[in-house]
Amino acid sequence: MNAVTKIEAAPSHIATVVEQTPVVVLTDKAQRESFYEHIQREVDAFEPDTSTEKGRKAIKSLAYKITRTKTAIDDAGKQLNEEARARINAVDAERRAVKEKLTALANEVRRPVDEWEAAEDKRVEECRAVIDGIKAAAVVTIEDTAATVRARGGQVWNTALDADRFGDMLAEATAAKDMAVSALKSALARLTKEEADKAELERLRAEAAEREERDRIEREARLAEELRLAELKAAEEKRLADERAAEERRIAAEKAEAERIERAKQEAAEAAERAAREEQAKRDRAHAEQLAAERRRAEEAERAAQAERDRIAAEEAARQAEAKRLADEQAAREADQAHRSAVMREAKEAIMTCGVDEEAAKKIVLLIRAGEVPNVSLRF
Repeated sequence: MNAVTKIEAAPSHIATVVEQTPVVVLTDKAQRESFYEHIQREVDAFEPDTSTEKGRKAIKSLAYKITRTKTAIDDAGKQLNEEARARINAVDAERRAVKEKLTALANEVRRPVDEWEAAEDKRVEECRAVIDGIKAAAVVTIEDTAATVRARGGQVWNTALDADRFGDMLAEATAAKDMAVSALKSALARLTKEEADKAELERLRAEAAEREERDRIEREARLAEELRLAELKAAEEKRLADERAAEERRIAAEKAEAERIERAKQEAAEAAERAAREEQAKRDRAHAEQLAAERRRAEEAERAAQAERDRIAAEEAARQAEAKRLADEQAAREADQAHRSAVMREAKEAIMTCGVDEEAAKKIVLLIRAGEVPNVSLRF
């Protein structure tokens, strides 16, 4: 204890410095190492004795001293952290204020170009919508009729393509309009012919149905007439039979002659009936042959119409395949153009970071793309 007291009494000793200013251990590496060495020497010089109460108290006292020094250093470190944190917070507050002011100023300076770019984006979007609408109008579906195709064709034809408004998209818009007008004209011609063929087929079917109805009415009329004649014949035969019976009762002698006459009449009637049946059968055969010929003509017309429809469908499939090929090529060109525009825009923005204004940077990029700047090129 006397040795410790002597060390602490020396003002220049490290233990005194640490006791008076604990934070020095945390901020000065040389002082910290010297302090560690001092503590270690003190511990090494201490001879613990647990056999007596005094020895045990001495051990506890040294341990408490070291712990108290540790606590003082730790508290000093906390205070140092709090002071540093306060300085950092003050700097952060100033940073935020400067950032907000300069951001607002930059936004104010940039507002004209932002407004121009927004207007330009809107113009491009509107022009793109017009082009997409024209392309969509050129698509002919199975639900379309000549009237719907004609209406869409009129709308596409009347769509105005202002050069100032479309700018560099005018060529694409004009090509889309020309393609749509051509496609709709072809579809209109095809649908007009299909609808005319369909109307003609319906007319032929209606005429055939009308003929069949007339034939049915005629057959029923003939059957009714034959039934009327048969009834008249039956009535006549009954009357004759009655007369024959009366005649037989009145003149028995003339019965044989009357029977002969009756047989002759019967045979003549049967012959006439056979002749009538044969004539009717002949007329029926001729009528059936006429109906069969008409049916064959109608079937041939239907086959011809189907062949035409198949031809038109094949032409439409070929047209759609060609349209898809052209659309795919257009999409590839647009993707390549978009990629080239993006590369040139990135090059322009990189040049602008060197202090060059946008118009000059754009001209530099165009010169590089045209190969006017030696040893410099753009990689697309």
